[in-house]
Amino acid sequence: MEFIANSGIKVPNAVIVSGLLGSPEDEEIIDFLKKYGSARLVSVTDAESEFYKNLIIEYQDGAAIEALSSLLPYTHELKENPSVRYLVQALASIYTTKVGCNVTKTYLNEIKKLAKLSGKEYEEVLRDMMSEISEAIGTGSADEVSVAKPFNTSLETVETSDHQMFRSPSLMDFGQDCPEPKPPTILRQNLPIRESDLHPPEVQKVIVEHIVRKSDCNIYPHFPIKLHPFSGKTPRPSNETDYDTWRSHAELLRKDSTLSNLQKSRKMVESLLSPAADIVKRLSPEATPETYLQLLDAAFGTVEDGEELFAQFMNTLQDPGEKASSYLCRLQAVLNLAVKRGGIAAEEADKYILKQFCRGCWDNILLSDLNLEDKKSHPPAFAELLLQIRTEEDRHAAKVTRMKKHLGSNRQRAVTSSQSTCACSQQVVIPPESNTLEELRQQVASLQSQLTALMSKKPQKTSKPKGSAEHASSRPIPPKLDPRAPSWKPSNPKQNARPKAWYCFKCGQDGHISSTCTNELNPTLVDEKRSQLREKQRLWDATNHLTPNENF
Repeated sequence: MEFIANSGIKVPNAVIVSGLLGSPEDEEIIDFLKKYGSARLVSVTDAESEFYKNLIIEYQDGAAIEALSSLLPYTHELKENPSVRYLVQALASIYTTKVGCNVTKTYLNEIKKLAKLSGKEYEEVLRDMMSEISEAIGTGSADEVSVAKPFNTSLETVETSDHQMFRSPSLMDFGQDCPEPKPPTILRQNLPIRESDLHPPEVQKVIVEHIVRKSDCNIYPHFPIKLHPFSGKTPRPSNETDYDTWRSHAELLRKDSTLSNLQKSRKMVESLLSPAADIVKRLSPEATPETYLQLLDAAFGTVEDGEELFAQFMNTLQDPGEKASSYLCRLQAVLNLAVKRGGIAAEEADKYILKQFCRGCWDNILLSDLNLEDKKSHPPAFAELLLQIRTEEDRHAAKVTRMKKHLGSNRQRAVTSSQSTCACSQQVVIPPESNTLEELRQQVASLQSQLTALMSKKPQKTSKPKGSAEHASSRPIPPKLDPRAPSWKPSNPKQNARPKAWYCFKCGQDGHISSTCTNELNPTLVDEKRSQLREKQRLWDATNHLTPNENF
């Protein structure tokens, strides 16, 4: 039905032909219909229309329809192929039936929505609607009756004359007077007015739409409309919004048709604080909202040139650690300013934002998965592009989570298995802890005795003059040290210190530490040096009679 309305077809002067083959054979029925007058041919190409692939023939003169009315609906058989038949119908009859049905359904659906919004029962709202429609049309029915009186009188005269013609001749011969005309009420009974004439669907639709709009405005009559405060101070207070956000909210308020200009201006002034409020104080109360916004734009709006903003947009790149979707939103914010200042046409915004995103995003895997480089010739809308990127990010994050969960669970099972094996080996292979400690003590005692012997022999190896041999032999022999006694410790603190790490924990090389290391990671060499350090520390602990607990 929308196709017919958009095509501007005069429904009363048109017929519709169905059963077309889309071949030259269709010219036969077209030539037949053109005999009744000049006409315009309109093919229904809308796939959603109920008359899809049918042909509408609109005559310029209504006389053609009057001539065809006696034949309609008309079935035309093809002369060369009688099995092919075309059906010709009056468009007015089909259109009225379809539109009336659709209007009735729409009318009932709108009443249901109204009942839902108002919280009333559907039957109650429907009853109220019909009563209001009856009252609205009742005022015009009296005018219709008064206008129809001359027409009724003429009909009564005709009916009276007909009545006299069919009377018996005897009455006419005697010249009796004709009966008085019937009252108009009787004539109205003979010619009843249909309900569809008093309440046409089109009129009902207009009335219901008006009532629905009025009801929508009155559902929340006291709904508070308030803008966030804005002062223009630098730095911006935490309880205030920036000017761009306040400007977008004020623009929505300006386009609200339910408020007057005075109410809009009042809401804007109420949301302003000093110094922004001081700027608009000089305006009169009759000033329009556009005047307020124009003055505030001059004071707090963006003053950069459109070309500079576009250059800033082209130099906007993805920051370290920034998600691709966040980078795209940041590009959109910068591009909106450039479009607002005339640096770029609004129709080319999607093209430039995709081009810059491919240029400034460092996630090449994301770009290749979405084939964004191939979409530059036909860029998607910003909302569609953002949804694709967020979906791909979520899919990648979910995959990483599954990988970590899977690898982590496998590692945990391996550790658990090794622990259970150690537990079994402790019962069978490993000797008791007391024997191990006893062996260590014996080894430490043996090392201490050897060290004592070496220290006692060391002074004898020193070369001395022969004359002093007797004097040296007369010296008392130092007593034998007890193996359990504390060992001799050198006086040099550097020689007495416990060995420490002398290598880099990153690459394993000597002479520097890991914080200043620029070499590559070498865990094999680091493990080797760590084993050497532990062996030296163990020997030092054994020499100095220290247990592992005493080192801490």
